[in-house]
Amino acid sequence: MQQMVKCPNCGMENPAGQQFCGKCGAKLVTEVPQQPKIKCPNCGLQNLAGQQFCGNCGAKLTGIAPPAAPSTVVSPVVERQQVEVKPTWGLAWGLWWRMVLLGLLIGGIIYLIVFVVMVLGFNYQLPFGA
Repeated sequence: MQQMVKCPNCGMENPAGQQFCGKCGAKLVTEVPQQPKIKCPNCGLQNLAGQQFCGNCGAKLTGIAPPAAPSTVVSPVVERQQVEVKPTWGLAWGLWWRMVLLGLLIGGIIYLIVFVVMVLGFNYQLPFGA
């Protein structure tokens, strides 16, 4: 099962590893678990809490602390600016000319078909003798 990260701005669940929310675009907060460490009395290596023996020398660890709750690193939420997109007359005229040309093309094809039928005197007999 894939881990999910909750967006601090809108609350949407996003897959872990994403930098920004897929719904609102806010920067996602990543949790950094900070576990307490236990110093080995024999060699001095810092071992993770919950271990009973040192990972370096194998000595029994004393004073095992319970694992602490993970802390979160909070980053500021930056609001995105809304940009208004206005259509330009150049875009509108280009669309209008494309529609005119398409209409002329379709009208010309229909005119050509009717012209060919009229000139050739298209006499088609129905196969069932009507």
